[in-house]
Amino acid sequence: MNINDRLKPNTEFIIYRPMRLGADHMASLNELYMPLIGPDAAMVYIYMFESTEHHSPLAIRFHKEFMDALSVPLSDLMTVIRRLEGIGLLKSYVSNNAHEDLFVYELLLPVSPAAFFNDPMLSMYLYGKVGSAQYKIKKERLIYPKLPENITEVTSKFTEVFNPNNDPAFTLPKENFKKETVSAGINVDLDDFDFDVLFTHLKGTIIDRKYFTKDIRMLIVKLSVLFGLNAYDMKNILLKSTSNYHGIDAAKLKYEARKYFQMESKKVSPVLEAPAGKSTEPEKTEEDEYIRMLNETNPIDRLRDLRQGMPTDIELKLVTDIIVNTTLSHGVINILLEYVYLKLDGELPYNYTMTIAKDWVEKGYQTPGEAIASIKERKAQQEKRKRRYVPSERQGEKAPKWMTKKKDAPLEQKQPEKEVKQSGDVKKTAKDDPELQKMIEEFRKNR
Repeated sequence: MNINDRLKPNTEFIIYRPMRLGADHMASLNELYMPLIGPDAAMVYIYMFESTEHHSPLAIRFHKEFMDALSVPLSDLMTVIRRLEGIGLLKSYVSNNAHEDLFVYELLLPVSPAAFFNDPMLSMYLYGKVGSAQYKIKKERLIYPKLPENITEVTSKFTEVFNPNNDPAFTLPKENFKKETVSAGINVDLDDFDFDVLFTHLKGTIIDRKYFTKDIRMLIVKLSVLFGLNAYDMKNILLKSTSNYHGIDAAKLKYEARKYFQMESKKVSPVLEAPAGKSTEPEKTEEDEYIRMLNETNPIDRLRDLRQGMPTDIELKLVTDIIVNTTLSHGVINILLEYVYLKLDGELPYNYTMTIAKDWVEKGYQTPGEAIASIKERKAQQEKRKRRYVPSERQGEKAPKWMTKKKDAPLEQKQPEKEVKQSGDVKKTAKDDPELQKMIEEFRKNR
């Protein structure tokens, strides 16, 4: 699911969790899932479970809660949510109601150790991630012996113990009760493999379509994703895994697929990694990197950078109040501090700064880009009316690009007004703007 365009710090969400995370589930999460999804994703998953204890069922909350409680920037939260979705521990939904920006996260319990190790994708990815030695250790920790042999069951039946009372007034309840919703494993779909092409390759062979049950089809999808197999590869594997009498042998299909992969790739097992070339993220510029650093820097730390480690108590109170009493993200707060600091020649008046913060909250600014655009627009309007001047830079201070215009630019670099309007949608990079480059370097020095 691509949520990059909709997910903001003030976006609402609901957690659907009709069960608890028990000790056995935690063992599976720590031993089996964490090497695949990473500790940050496991932390978010556990927080989703535990934090619901402090809220009523289906309580509406804000994504800023994750950012504050776990100290995770929004971009990393998106990545973590995608990992939980892909591994099958989370289902994400969006509200279809008009004018409602709401996500619903349905939590799924980890599969049992038996289901995990019998799943070809999960078990093979774990093997490739931790290696044979750790894989064996993890498996042994979760093994439980079978019942002793040579025993006879003597369990009493219900009717031997209880005398049911049939009351005609009783009806079965129709309410939705708490229940365990267990993960179905890695999130793949039957459409992830082209069965039509496979069936074309299988024409004239002994393999009949009736052998392709839903479970067998899903197994083929998982093996194709796991080992990078196409329809022709799968045909050769199926020919070695099928008989006229028993159809497709699932266990042999797994074995032959792994054997084929090892012969073709000269590797023991595949490695879990993000698919190349499928990223929906645009290529990041140095300006994007600067914005990312602003988002990940705590405003208190940014204040200390501006004051060279010695902010006043009033300034600390100012930043703390903005963080606690507004919904502005860290990146927006940092832009606000830089703007006021440079505009007022190093001053950060409490009332003035807080007024701007409240104004930005009312206008719904949630990203540094929105705040910078607002500052640019305000500055352009003021310059048109000739009612303000740009204060000179103090020694050692570098004004960011959005505070100053380019001066003394060569005439040949200027474009006609019409051409500028036509190219207004072209994004300017840090390399195109020396002043922005200096501002980024100054920020890094003060970090």
